[in-house]
Amino acid sequence: MHALPNLLMSKRFLHVFHRSIIQSKCNSRLAHCNTLFQLNSSPQLRLLSSQLPVRFAQFQTAASIGTGSLPAAFLQFARTQLRNATHRDLLRFRYSSSRRPPRRPNWLDSINGNVIFVAILAINGGVFLLWQGAKSTYQTTRDPTLLIFLRDNFLVNWQNITSGRVWTLVTSCFSHQDINHALFNGISFYFMAPGVMQALGNSRFLGLYFLGGIASSVTSLVWNRFYKHESNFSSHGASGAILATIAFYACAYPRTTFFIFFVVPCPAWAFLPGILAFDVYRSVTDARTTTDTAGHVGGMLSGIGFFLWRLALRR
Repeated sequence: MHALPNLLMSKRFLHVFHRSIIQSKCNSRLAHCNTLFQLNSSPQLRLLSSQLPVRFAQFQTAASIGTGSLPAAFLQFARTQLRNATHRDLLRFRYSSSRRPPRRPNWLDSINGNVIFVAILAINGGVFLLWQGAKSTYQTTRDPTLLIFLRDNFLVNWQNITSGRVWTLVTSCFSHQDINHALFNGISFYFMAPGVMQALGNSRFLGLYFLGGIASSVTSLVWNRFYKHESNFSSHGASGAILATIAFYACAYPRTTFFIFFVVPCPAWAFLPGILAFDVYRSVTDARTTTDTAGHVGGMLSGIGFFLWRLALRR
């Protein structure tokens, strides 16, 4: 008779002992989870932290049913609830925080692309008419005022840069004196610009266009000043900016067919390296020509670089 109560007391003691051990382990895991939650300010983690006591209470209720199911219930809780609360959602939070924020809408992209397209053509046409008017005025009245103004503000040369007129790196890209030069660049821009603008958007297209123009001007300055040692060399024209758009389009769509001089068909993957090699050869061999081939090379390289930069951003 006395052995039975002792046996019952020993089983009750073991039951209480098991519950105390499991509860202490769960409390230690909960303390570890709370530490992780305090280190991260994610709303999702705070929500999980508030739900953990409820889940622990459910586990504690289930554990009080019998001593035989306690280890299995505890392992199931540790493998599912605690792991989900600490590891899986934490990794999801870290991944979402490392993603780049969405691009903000640009007011340039809200403008109709035709407005920018026509504006660039109009500026080039307006500067061309100013050159013709300045030449005509000088020939009739011998007044060089307008001619000097255009020379100081719409030609890129070493003297203008050293005099502080650095804006000529950009303004020279809208300047044409010869009718053939203006028509050829205008027709090239007319056929190439809409496709590139549609692929990039207005703001990125303008970034590419100005990048090509500036790179063309800088390349022309450096090449003629330090390689050819010509300090009186001046350059102007939109060829560098237009070739930057052509180079980008050829890299993005290499199977597109280009027409050399608007007649000879050539795939883009062959046209770009061919025209680049041709201009490099003419620049190195110092061919006596009025074409700024070094500026062409700078424009094409900037278009290729812009494409590679855009490609790297997508990875």
